[in-house]
Amino acid sequence: MPAVRGRRDNVSITGAMAKTGLDSNLDILRSVAVLTVLLTHLLQVTAGCKFDEHIAYGIETYSLGTVGVLLFFVHTSLVLMQSLERTAAARRGWPLIRFFYIRRAFRVYPLSISVILLSIAFSLPPNALGTPYKWGGLRWLLANLMLVQNVTGSGLVAHPLWSLPYEVQMYLVLPFLFLLVNPAGSGIRLAVLYIAGVVLSPVSFLFRYVPCFLAGVLAYKLARHVRPRFPAWLWSPTVAGAVAYYTWAPYSTRRPKDVMICLIIGILIPFFRANRGIIAAAAAQIAKYSYGIYLCHTPVLWLVYRQLPIPGWQRPVWVVIGTAVAAVACYRWIEHPMIELGTRLASRKANSPAARSIPFATAPSFPDASPGS
Repeated sequence: MPAVRGRRDNVSITGAMAKTGLDSNLDILRSVAVLTVLLTHLLQVTAGCKFDEHIAYGIETYSLGTVGVLLFFVHTSLVLMQSLERTAAARRGWPLIRFFYIRRAFRVYPLSISVILLSIAFSLPPNALGTPYKWGGLRWLLANLMLVQNVTGSGLVAHPLWSLPYEVQMYLVLPFLFLLVNPAGSGIRLAVLYIAGVVLSPVSFLFRYVPCFLAGVLAYKLARHVRPRFPAWLWSPTVAGAVAYYTWAPYSTRRPKDVMICLIIGILIPFFRANRGIIAAAAAQIAKYSYGIYLCHTPVLWLVYRQLPIPGWQRPVWVVIGTAVAAVACYRWIEHPMIELGTRLASRKANSPAARSIPFATAPSFPDASPGS
């Protein structure tokens, strides 16, 4: 048993070190992602675009918004792989998977359900581009509440919800990916999985973004074995350059460029030293409230541009202020309490007699490692 305890302690330390080294850069990545989505919809509204009109001020806004979501996908899978590694210090096998599922459910669903119910209660349109609110029936409501719209083919109560079903479906398989890629010599397994994901991505819409999520898994794996080499100050321009490249690349190449941009970002993440200073501090705050920003900015845009008699030059300012206030309120009154509740419930389940009776060796072990080894 002492040997087992030592292994678990080492894994915990490794996870903590890896998290500390990547945190600030991941905050910047997440901040760029959510601000890109916000900028996309702001450009569309100020340019007077209607739904399905993608060009605003000469910018292909569909690509601009899409690349923000793709960065979210890479970021999310990487961060959750780190979270699973830290959790694996105390739990293995089914207790680890159950702990992960419970926490993710309490992380993603409370705010999405709140936004959906408020949108329906106040007949809020799904976007700020002139699309009217329309009740879609009970099946439509349940599909949105469960975040399975991409499976049922149901319309969206709010358009930012489109990406959440893909994330939820990723949550279902990510713990198994974690167990699969952590044993020694699992690099080949990950390579085979990635190639399979790329091949399957055009086959079905359910697999469309699998390579993007796997790029985050690749970043996690690389971070355990490579040493950061590039200066920290280059990270922000690199992410901004990736956004610009994707936005201005031909729209017709969107599937190949989805794969390429996520792969490039995933490979590069572990090679940059951690950022410090004002940019990192600001990014940490934006990243903290990013889920609220993502879901709340659309109704704020609609309110400011479609409902309130605000002078035109003031509207972008009020959009930023309104979105920030809404995001902070959502975090304090919905997200944070539900995150804590989910953690308590998951811990209670993990400490139950049934969970303790599951053998420790139900999951594969993985070798001790340190960043840069």
